[in-house]
Amino acid sequence: MKANATSSGRMAACNPHSPTSDLPASGGTDLTHPGLISHPMLTPSVQVQILSAVDATGSASISDIIAELPSHDDPVSAVFALVAAGALVVLSEGIIDAHTILARRLPSDQSGDLVPVDAAPSPVPSRECLEDKLATAQWTDVVADTDAELPPELVQVPASSLQPRILRGSGRHRAAFKYAPGLQQPGVYIQLCGDQAYIGYGSDVGFRIAMGKQMDALPDTILVITDASNGLTEEDGLALERILWGYVSDDADFTVVNKQPDGAPISVDRYDQLVQFTAQVVLALRRAGIMFLEGSVRQRLAGPRAEPDRLGAVRPFESIPEGRVMELNYRGLTALAAERDDGTWLLLRGSDVRIDTVKSASANASFQRAAWLHSGLLELAEDGSCYVLMRDMVFSSGSAVGHFVSGSKGFGLACWQPIDPDDCEVDALAL
Repeated sequence: MKANATSSGRMAACNPHSPTSDLPASGGTDLTHPGLISHPMLTPSVQVQILSAVDATGSASISDIIAELPSHDDPVSAVFALVAAGALVVLSEGIIDAHTILARRLPSDQSGDLVPVDAAPSPVPSRECLEDKLATAQWTDVVADTDAELPPELVQVPASSLQPRILRGSGRHRAAFKYAPGLQQPGVYIQLCGDQAYIGYGSDVGFRIAMGKQMDALPDTILVITDASNGLTEEDGLALERILWGYVSDDADFTVVNKQPDGAPISVDRYDQLVQFTAQVVLALRRAGIMFLEGSVRQRLAGPRAEPDRLGAVRPFESIPEGRVMELNYRGLTALAAERDDGTWLLLRGSDVRIDTVKSASANASFQRAAWLHSGLLELAEDGSCYVLMRDMVFSSGSAVGHFVSGSKGFGLACWQPIDPDDCEVDALAL
């Protein structure tokens, strides 16, 4: 017999229910229990099935739950009986449909499942050994009193205002991130499952974590990273996602399962600040015994010089690169690259790289300029006309190389010209 209208769909949430009454019996067994929800569409088995579907990944859509209950007359009403009883909570905004996401409702202190990871700098050490013999407390007061008026002889040197705030929680309690104070802002996150890692970004990072199912299995640990003063823009967050992806890719204990993020257009100065921010995160996670445990502290804080598979092998000065050597002349500048047998291109050291990028260029062109200037893979030419590449770098195609060096989409594969093997320019590559 089908359920009537008042016990079906969204109307199910309006029905009275009691954890101890009107549950169907089986074989004369009394199934009443404080942990069971009483509803015409909700037997104990159905309740356990629905909650198991949600717990499998920390959240589930209505369509996922329907698929788990193929023989149920009205699984949606069963779902909303659990919502009305306070066992589940709707995470999605707007109209309820098959894509609506649900998760376990957390206790009133929803942030209790999230543990802060200390990313604060070490306390200022005692200055008793210095000539002025200031006590630690006095020194701390001087540093902390930022509103105090400085003597005219002293000028404060500006420093980055970014300070990471790191929260740690389990995949089972991913809904807690949505409600935790301070996570309704741009931020990045790391999901860990065994030796696998996923790096992500969200403009409302708490909501993004609660709604997402980025990994095939339920993460063991989720780490969310924001700026303590909400100083990250969306562009900062996208760039930070790619920076953090590179750092985690360099951690021998984990394999990153998502592809390289796009990043965002960013200035060299802001890139430097975001790397400093990331280094504080790395140090905090190392100190907490979570990640970045291999190698020295210096290695971990410095991070990789370039992203995986981007640095070409060190080429002796007397050697000519393998592959067909190609030349690109653009805006009075010249780049040389080798087209290799595997389809990749090697942009050769000494190539000119345009300083500016046009607005239509992808975020990658701007991001890589900042990243490689930071790591010393690019240097400003003596006459200031361009950047000069200091190491051979790998690209996926000739179009990608042309896009990077020119900072424009107007110099694609067709703009590269082969150099005659007998040309003296090829011999010059070995110098």
